[in-house]
Amino acid sequence: MALMPPRALRLPRPPRRLRTAFAAGLCAAVLLQPTAAATPRENGSGTPSTAVRWQECRAIVGIPVDPAVADCAVHHVPRDYARPAEGTVPLVMLRRRASDPARRTGTLFVNPGGPGTSGLHTAYRAERFLDPEVLARHDVIGFDPRGVNTSAALKCYLSQEDYAAGAADRVPVPVADSEIARTLRATAAYTDACARNAGPLLPHATTLNAARDLDQLRRSTGDERLGYIGFSYGTLLGATYANLYPDRVGSMVLDGNVDPVLRSSDGLEYDRRRAAGTELALAEYLRRCAAAPAVCPFAGSDTRQKFDRIRDRLRTGPLTLPDGTTTTLSRFTAKVADSLATPSRHTELAGTLAELHQAVAAEPAAPAAQASEGARVIEAAEASVQAGTPYRRDDSETAYNCLDKPYPPTPALWPVLAAHWEGQSPTFGRMAAFESLPCATWPARWWQADRYAGPWSRPTPRPVLVIGNRYDPTTRYRFAERMATVLGSARLVSVDMIGHTALGLSRCADAITTDYLLGRADPPPGGAECRPDTESF
Repeated sequence: MALMPPRALRLPRPPRRLRTAFAAGLCAAVLLQPTAAATPRENGSGTPSTAVRWQECRAIVGIPVDPAVADCAVHHVPRDYARPAEGTVPLVMLRRRASDPARRTGTLFVNPGGPGTSGLHTAYRAERFLDPEVLARHDVIGFDPRGVNTSAALKCYLSQEDYAAGAADRVPVPVADSEIARTLRATAAYTDACARNAGPLLPHATTLNAARDLDQLRRSTGDERLGYIGFSYGTLLGATYANLYPDRVGSMVLDGNVDPVLRSSDGLEYDRRRAAGTELALAEYLRRCAAAPAVCPFAGSDTRQKFDRIRDRLRTGPLTLPDGTTTTLSRFTAKVADSLATPSRHTELAGTLAELHQAVAAEPAAPAAQASEGARVIEAAEASVQAGTPYRRDDSETAYNCLDKPYPPTPALWPVLAAHWEGQSPTFGRMAAFESLPCATWPARWWQADRYAGPWSRPTPRPVLVIGNRYDPTTRYRFAERMATVLGSARLVSVDMIGHTALGLSRCADAITTDYLLGRADPPPGGAECRPDTESF
């Protein structure tokens, strides 16, 4: 079975041979630089909002949406809230209308996370995570935040060909010195392209501004208070809104939470702890697999040892399977992390691991030296695009992360951190370190940006519902505990599940959420414990 190329994984990236003590001192010195502070409590934002004109989605974004179910609109917001006369950003929204308009009680905005993920499809398919009674009484609105997808997409490349050429030498999990050197050079070239091509929105792609935009969107619907569901990074957007505009919060559900305090104060430490959380989820996955030999094809008394053998073998170079397909350490690491985050892929992952272990075991005791990953990271389809093909992606995820999270502007630090983190988190530490490498040379600096770093404790009229999986590989459970603790008013629902986010996967958590959104009952003051609908094995 061929392993898929790595997707954009939300973990960090690596440094070079500087001493760890020096690295820590350098990080501390940089993180103490002043940051542009947000107004502690905002009573208004930019120009007054006006009602939007809802139209068929095909007329706005050209997507095939059933007009009997949903419609779309564009709402313009200031690009720079400090200088609203300098231009606006068009934000695209999709509204899934309440299925029982006569009983409609309000609007729920949804954000699927990322940062940099489009919210249009999330709203359109809201039945995947919301009860029919909630959908009957609420319009559900998904939107593309500034710089994302249809909302003035922030792009660092002019064509898909430029992207393929620029990405060919960037190895997500570089091990050899040559791989690390190429990745450092290619990443610097990437951020140079961002400086040339991303445009005037680049320094304004922050969660603070996205929260201000969200208030503009709320006002455009006529709702006095915000109804909101945020997943993953969307929990940071929700928490930011709740502390900028606490009196305007109606119901708010945050599922798969970040630690807002750590994320806004120390990007590297936040990323290191995320990698450690992914290791915890992997350990629990392997434990449950070993305990279920009848249904887990990778089970055995030595499940952990077999996994480590695959990973350590891939550190030496790519592995060719009997069917001729090839995988690399980068693809393997991304495949495992992505599969852990999605419970429906847990059995498939076990089969893939079994096949890989069989291939490793069949190799000679001392395999020949392998070539480094190099351009294998890029899919063949990406590497052979025709000249002039428009750039299909956007770079909003990197933009938000590099402006929201403080990172030192010292690329040589990343290989050092990668080696150190790999010792602590042997499967995910190296990838986690190198993922944030673009932030070391990002052309807009975080300490000059409009960014929000607290306070986080302003009370809201109703408690915020915080949901956390105990073995979340993307945003670890401790982050959900932290979110519930630091918010001015919050209740925590814990789900004993391996996977990222719980809504739609746990009838228990869904029932608590439904009662909360319909105003029937707030979550229990002492929190609640839930289980998933389906176990991993």
